[in-house]
Amino acid sequence: MMAVRGSRPEALAREVERLQRNSAERTRGREFPLAARWDSSGTEVSYLYRNHQVICDASDLPDVLEAFTQIGADPPASIADGPVGLKILDVGSRDADDLVGQLTEVVDEDTVSLNHVLDTQNNVVMCPVTEPLPWEGPVPLLGEPYGPGRPRLAVIDTGYVPAVAESSGFSRFGAVHDDFEPDDEVYDADGAIRPYGGHGTATTGRLLSVSGSDSVTVRVHDCLVGGAVDELTIVEDLERVVAIGVDVISLQAGMYTRAGTSPKAFTAFYRRVLRRHANTVIIAAAGNAGSDKPFWPAAYPWTTAVGALTTGGDARAGWSNVGHWVDVYATGEHAILPFPNGRYEYLDGTSAELRTGHVLWSGTSFSAPVVAGMIARRMVERGVDAPTARDIVLDEAAVAGLPGVGPRVVFPRA
Repeated sequence: MMAVRGSRPEALAREVERLQRNSAERTRGREFPLAARWDSSGTEVSYLYRNHQVICDASDLPDVLEAFTQIGADPPASIADGPVGLKILDVGSRDADDLVGQLTEVVDEDTVSLNHVLDTQNNVVMCPVTEPLPWEGPVPLLGEPYGPGRPRLAVIDTGYVPAVAESSGFSRFGAVHDDFEPDDEVYDADGAIRPYGGHGTATTGRLLSVSGSDSVTVRVHDCLVGGAVDELTIVEDLERVVAIGVDVISLQAGMYTRAGTSPKAFTAFYRRVLRRHANTVIIAAAGNAGSDKPFWPAAYPWTTAVGALTTGGDARAGWSNVGHWVDVYATGEHAILPFPNGRYEYLDGTSAELRTGHVLWSGTSFSAPVVAGMIARRMVERGVDAPTARDIVLDEAAVAGLPGVGPRVVFPRA
């Protein structure tokens, strides 16, 4: 991370405002009121949420409405059907977090919940670990794998930018399926690259640099809006991707929750959707806060959580999340990635003109696709399904593990 003007709380407040502004600008006509809950010290964001609505299971709706009555609150302005059997309660101008706090004095925490927001950052700086830096060298890659497997992959991120693929000269983007969802807001009104513009294309390139492109197809979905997405929206997208029959999903976003427990929408997604598709594997970034606090959905046992190693793969990156719930670590520091050309404005007020189609960027966002790509690679070579390939990769990672860190997948930088 480059130096930021002012104290850390001031810088974090500006970053939260930027994330809120990005989300608002990219959702005109479909309001996205992003809110943040700060910790008691005022120095960290505990969690993000979509304001003015709460969610519950359809079966719990009568109990939740009764809880509204018991706390003396006006009933919801409207109730809508959500994905995976959930109900969305519009609570008007009321702060959703405060309201859930009152409701959970009457019902359990797992009965009514916020619609939490996932982002590609962490709760300390609200931006990727480093900002993208110019890079003029080659993109490292593994040779094409050969074998009978033909895995179908999906990247859930900010979408795909064909112009970035062209300017980068990275030929493996040819594996991207024609039904990709475009990242159509890469540049702001002044022509500068948005803070998260091109993130999905970068992670897709990272995956393909490991998996190869001759034997795989990749669907790229645009789910993160301005760097963030609420859990209902991403679960709805995941449900569609799983229904298509994708083998491996690489997810580069996550969240912390109000009570620290598993988020309602993802739990419902697993129970009602993923559990019925045993051959689909989800790889999730473990987060960049340097914490062992569970980061969702990576912390679920039904995902493979990926932390980050340093550039050489010989240590855990200090900013990577840790904990018993992190399954494997992969190189994520100073990743070399395809990226849009143009002016990038840094948090310290400086800017750079990016011209080579590539950057250096750090984060578990760039570790997760390494593991997803390696699973795809083993599927090609061995002709096995995704769960079997995942187990092979995790076994190999355990053999190459680092004392005090854990299983690791090392991807060469050059």
